[in-house]
Amino acid sequence: MALHPNFPESPYAILDPAIRWFPADEALRESSSDKLMPPLVPQLRRKVKEWRADVVSYAKNYLAVHFKLDYVNAHGDISNYYPDFLVKLSATRIVIVETKGQEDLDVPLKMERLRQWCEDINRVQSNVTYDFVYVDEESFEKYKPASFRQLVAGFREYKEKI
Repeated sequence: MALHPNFPESPYAILDPAIRWFPADEALRESSSDKLMPPLVPQLRRKVKEWRADVVSYAKNYLAVHFKLDYVNAHGDISNYYPDFLVKLSATRIVIVETKGQEDLDVPLKMERLRQWCEDINRVQSNVTYDFVYVDEESFEKYKPASFRQLVAGFREYKEKI
């Protein structure tokens, strides 16, 4: 199968998240990956594209990116946690985004681990500042941030140590 006929030639081109870029029938869109993700993920992905003034680039943290953190889950076992998005605001600032439709017992544990990771990585290097934001679906719908910077500034849950 070939690439999508409109796939950009430049590696720096901004890909439209509304277009299925890999070889597949568009009819699969409603029955495949978008249905596997919580509703907030595709919605936030579209908003980040609209907020291009704030955002240099962003990526879904899929298995090829493989950014993961180990944490102790609610049962006391070691588990892997894969945050949802990586958003680059500048050459020196990256925000890790976690989205949730429903909160489960592991969410506070994952967020504490992510907060600690950001503190640790920022302490041992100074080239890039890492931050995170937790976005829950109910608050996203209620407050409707107008920019990514507004999202980061307004969504403060899990920012303080437990």
